[in-house]
Amino acid sequence: MKLFNESVYINTKDRLSQFELNNCIYQMINKISKPYEKIAVVCIGTDRSTGDSYGPLAGHLLSKYALYEFDLYGTLYEPVHALTLEKTVKQINGEKTLIIAIDSSVGYSEYVGCIGIKYGPICPGSGVGKNLPSVGDIAISGVVAVSGFSPLLMLQSASLGMVYTMAEKTTRAIAYSLYKLQMEKHRASVVGETFSIES
Repeated sequence: MKLFNESVYINTKDRLSQFELNNCIYQMINKISKPYEKIAVVCIGTDRSTGDSYGPLAGHLLSKYALYEFDLYGTLYEPVHALTLEKTVKQINGEKTLIIAIDSSVGYSEYVGCIGIKYGPICPGSGVGKNLPSVGDIAISGVVAVSGFSPLLMLQSASLGMVYTMAEKTTRAIAYSLYKLQMEKHRASVVGETFSIES
């Protein structure tokens, strides 16, 4: 795990990366100071570019976890990208919702294959010169290519296997966190009911 610019970077090639990612995302959700009533996961990107498909792939995999209590925006079939992001953000009540935003990014060569997690919003498209609305209380960025000359070309030539692995590990970590939060909520309600009956 590496600390860089207030982000935690986890290398998905590391043997313990899934364990680290699970704990990091869960702890960040658990310790956030913002009061919220629900969780929304916004997966940004498009399947028209291999590198930019990290978000939609994660959204597609997360759509299979319908038993958990969360709102999902952005899948392979209904992507959230430059043309739909603003409309999507307006659908979410940001004051009462904890928003987890997922998007691909470009960065230094040593960070390619890493997933960065931080408090605060994602600024989609900033690595390729686009000015789009920022979104998220927790930002999850998959570094899929090297920044610098022709970042769009670098995104298009990213390894699909690497991007899919990153999306898969991100999905497992979010599902793990949602499961733990849901179980804790259930236990708290059971304890509350028991206390009420006994008192």
